Amino acid sequence: MRRTVKRAVAVGMACVMAAGLAGCTSSANATKAPETTAAPADQAPKTEEAKTEAESTGEDTKAAETTGEKKDYKIAVLLPGPTGYFVATKEGVDAAAAEYGVTIEYADAQWDASKQLSQAEDFMVKGVDLIALCCVDSGSGEKIVKSAQESNIPVLAFTNAIGSEETGEYAGLVSYVGQNEVNTGAVTGEIAKNLLGEAGGKAILIEGVPGTTPQINRKKGLEQALKGSNIEIIYNQTSNWEKEQALKIVEDLIQKKMEFNVVICQDDNSATGAGQALKEAGMKEEVKVIGLGGSKDGLQAVKDGVIDGTTYMSAVEEGHLAIETSVKYLNGEKVEPVTEIRQVEVNKDNVDTFKGEW
Repeated sequence: MRRTVKRAVAVGMACVMAAGLAGCTSSANATKAPETTAAPADQAPKTEEAKTEAESTGEDTKAAETTGEKKDYKIAVLLPGPTGYFVATKEGVDAAAAEYGVTIEYADAQWDASKQLSQAEDFMVKGVDLIALCCVDSGSGEKIVKSAQESNIPVLAFTNAIGSEETGEYAGLVSYVGQNEVNTGAVTGEIAKNLLGEAGGKAILIEGVPGTTPQINRKKGLEQALKGSNIEIIYNQTSNWEKEQALKIVEDLIQKKMEFNVVICQDDNSATGAGQALKEAGMKEEVKVIGLGGSKDGLQAVKDGVIDGTTYMSAVEEGHLAIETSVKYLNGEKVEPVTEIRQVEVNKDNVDTFKGEW
């Protein structure tokens, strides 16, 4: 059986005190990946002539011994659309690119799957060493992987998984780096159970863009977590990850006098919108709100009592790991098919130990 590497984001001040762009990668709770085995390399020169030649390289040789070989790989990073999350992801990508000496070329699909496919094909014609893909949707991601295989260009997926496997593992990929969306959805269900207790209650589910991997699998994980509890989802609607749409959804439900005890959202934008609507209606004390993602606004909303809980993982760490894994593969090292970055619960008691990145 192929192994999955799991990384947990630290809960505590270690996450806040992490320096620079390292995110939470050095946290005590993180499970390190197994040591990889490098591809066979040329043996060190043993003749006196070769020794003299090596000595003549001076500082270059010392640098290589210290940092390992750096090659100017060209990696195309395909993003699905503009969000604050991907601004933070790019920080991690750029930091890793500087660290490993690789060139990054970005493309943003503006949430258009056909545009992303065209962008990928342009990079294939142009020539890159690897495509790091965060797909608009799973279907378009599969097309990109197939086309890249025909062009002999490896593809690594990050953030948004491709295919039906919950873990993100997909044949034809170098690796998948990111969260298991089913596990992520389950965290929101656990938060709901903690907030409502044994009594449970009626839940409203506000979802992201329909048909996307996060929307589908987060809902699946939530339903799995709530199974056997006294929490019932009585209504669901999409906000397309937008705060204003979520605010309008909850306002309409309030006007219709629908009774509910908790609003569970698939993202922090929607949660802050839902919380605002409840607060303006004077209902926030009686209705709980749950977000997902650990954005700056989401964490602040927990502190302010606008929402009652959210989840957290480091977008910077995810971007850094995507490039780190890509470089390892290009250098001939072994990489695992999946590196999972876990979301953890955030509530009013521990929110001060997390630092928002986006």
